[in-house]
Amino acid sequence: LQRLALGQDRPRRAAMTPPAWLAPLMLGSVAASSRFITSHSNVRSFLWTSATRSFDRAIADAFPGGHAVTGFGEGRPGLDLSTGAFVAWVESDLLGGPDPFAAHDGRVPLPWPQGSEYDDDQVGLGNYVAYSRRQLCFIVAKSLTGAATDGYANGLKRFLEKRAGSCFPRTGDFGRSLIVLLEACYADAALVDGGHGPMVVVAKASRAPAVGQVWSQADAPLARAGLRVCQYDDGAAPLEGGIERVPAEGCQQPSATAPGKDFMTGGLAGQATQDISAAFLGGYVFGNACGLGGGQDERLMTYMPEVAALAFFLSQHAEFPQLRQPAWILGARMLFSGLDGTARFNDPPIPLTNAPITSDLKNVELSGSVYSMSSSRPFVAFQSENQGFFHWGDRSVQTPLARRNKLPAQREVSPSSWFAFDKQVRAWYRSIALTSYSAEVRPALKALVSSIGTGPWLAGLWWGDSQLGFLAVWLAQAIAAPTWGDATAPLPVDFYMYSAFTESPGSQCFVHSSERCRACVRRCQDHPLPGTAFWMPEDALFSGQSCVPFPDDCGGHGIEHVAAAYAGKTARDLWTDVEAKLKNEGGSTARTVFDILLGSQKAAAQPETLMP
Repeated sequence: LQRLALGQDRPRRAAMTPPAWLAPLMLGSVAASSRFITSHSNVRSFLWTSATRSFDRAIADAFPGGHAVTGFGEGRPGLDLSTGAFVAWVESDLLGGPDPFAAHDGRVPLPWPQGSEYDDDQVGLGNYVAYSRRQLCFIVAKSLTGAATDGYANGLKRFLEKRAGSCFPRTGDFGRSLIVLLEACYADAALVDGGHGPMVVVAKASRAPAVGQVWSQADAPLARAGLRVCQYDDGAAPLEGGIERVPAEGCQQPSATAPGKDFMTGGLAGQATQDISAAFLGGYVFGNACGLGGGQDERLMTYMPEVAALAFFLSQHAEFPQLRQPAWILGARMLFSGLDGTARFNDPPIPLTNAPITSDLKNVELSGSVYSMSSSRPFVAFQSENQGFFHWGDRSVQTPLARRNKLPAQREVSPSSWFAFDKQVRAWYRSIALTSYSAEVRPALKALVSSIGTGPWLAGLWWGDSQLGFLAVWLAQAIAAPTWGDATAPLPVDFYMYSAFTESPGSQCFVHSSERCRACVRRCQDHPLPGTAFWMPEDALFSGQSCVPFPDDCGGHGIEHVAAAYAGKTARDLWTDVEAKLKNEGGSTARTVFDILLGSQKAAAQPETLMP
């Protein structure tokens, strides 16, 4: 596909550093330092084809019943919120005004990775690319009006036009989400008179290290992980044993009608939202969905349209034209309200009228220069290395066992296995270690990210063991965190516990001990998610229900006991014990991983009975 591309290789790097007194004023500067930059030495640029529809038509297709332009609290004072004024701005100012790609002769520039850098998208391993907010808005508007990039089959245009059953994404939630993004662009004072506004950066991790390389750094104390926990509507009594809590700004309980605060909604300054992705961002929506649905990854694409736009635009892969993981996206924002880890309140997405436009801008260093960037919602996407790890036998038996932490394959520790525990440690380490990313983007990461927010990584729709998921996160974070600085806990991990996460509701309850676990299981059963809040295959359900209904699967020990037992120990100590003790157990799932690790003789329920 790359050989079909037009244009010349043309390296382009920003080099102008503004004086210190000017940096705070450069929030909407049209200076060269606000334009496209990349770490790639090869860049190719592409002309746009003609539009196939007006922007007015694009709105009518996405909102057949009519639409009121969103009024953002931080928007320009006195802004005309009529549809006519908004359409006129997009067509006359954004698309018809000063060309944000004038420096590239009106062509849109793209990184062009070479050789071993190439990773099925345009951001090579260990590299990054950045566009200004105006440039991204321009790309979105072009795509919604049907324009394509001549010679580069960008995934955004293809996704929006890809029929999924009886609909197209541009006429569903995805199209509506991108239109609301353009309304935020319309409201942005930094984009007036051709202003570029702040930057949005996509940074890709370097190639995965050997497991031995991660192991060699495992003498890091577990305390370096900075573990903090939030019990989010999990039905269990508060944890004891000295586990630090996520600060209140990032841990507030939901009401009966609205979400609280967790790592999905945002609220804690500098906390990154961890997208539990597939091999590519956005999951399996290409050709399969027009709107809200699927897992956590797919839902985030609707709520964070800047992420979605870049994830699709930066790939022309034939089957899955999406950005590959692991990747950071800095400068993107949550533009809708209603999405927490349960997704209970996510339908329909409601524009977030108090979304940040200027209040969250920070001046950060990128490639040796200073740029403004949105700081409210750093975004990092990566997967565990266990997708499809069981593909034999009867899935109607295997999947329910996995959701109960009862599938022997979940506990694989052989170094020769591609989905063994050590590969999960490596996956987390690779994705979080600062040294995985270009040195030019590291100052921006350190300036914008102060903690990592995550949920049941490993144990969502990839059906890993929820206790092993926590252990992999904890010890890998301890190994990765020192790359961010010398503090005792330079990058805390905020671990959120749910009774009903949108992926595999109830499975995370088993991270709790005994009665807390039982209370969590009951909470899920008594307060199940609505059908709009989750997707699972039929073979994952229990008598048609989403929650795991087996309180007798709860073990004696929980997260608080493991944290206490390994206080003062190293990541290597925990890693060694997990592998040795699971190997000695010989594949039996009679006891939970925590009970095996801490020597309990209590056996949880046997897996012979699959239905309650």
